Amino acid sequence: MSFDTIQSKFGKAVSIASMGFLLAGPVIPTEIVHADGAVSASTVYRARIGYGNKIKDLAPAAEKGDFAAFAEKKVLNAFDLFISSSNALKNPATKAKKVAEKAIEAQIYSAVKAKDAAALKSAYDEFIKVADLSSEYKPNELGQTDSSGYSPTYGTKNEYIYQR
Repeated sequence: MSFDTIQSKFGKAVSIASMGFLLAGPVIPTEIVHADGAVSASTVYRARIGYGNKIKDLAPAAEKGDFAAFAEKKVLNAFDLFISSSNALKNPATKAKKVAEKAIEAQIYSAVKAKDAAALKSAYDEFIKVADLSSEYKPNELGQTDSSGYSPTYGTKNEYIYQR
């Protein structure tokens, strides 16, 4: 088979394909695609562990009335990311919990702004209670694996290695 024969067959195939696209018209999506990530019970739980531990680590600062600890950017992000990602499942219970956690977060930051140590401790304790951050991670609870990067405890102080 000569080069001219191959080129003419390939040229015909491209011409036919492009004609098909032209006749079909523009492709208009009928539904908008929403990319919300892989939201599942496991990813929500991993977010609860990761960001929840950062929030729980603020307990000594709340006890002492350390307002500077609560004013750090990474702490602000931890609260916001915890509230949004631990309540990512779409059901009425998590939506109500998200609203309650947002209200308590606002109380925490108004106490920090007012430099009111008693209000800060009270609001922080209320957040821990409403967000249910008092329980510790227990093996075989909800994670995808025990000792890999997919574990809910990976990179936290609760990380453990499972060995047989």
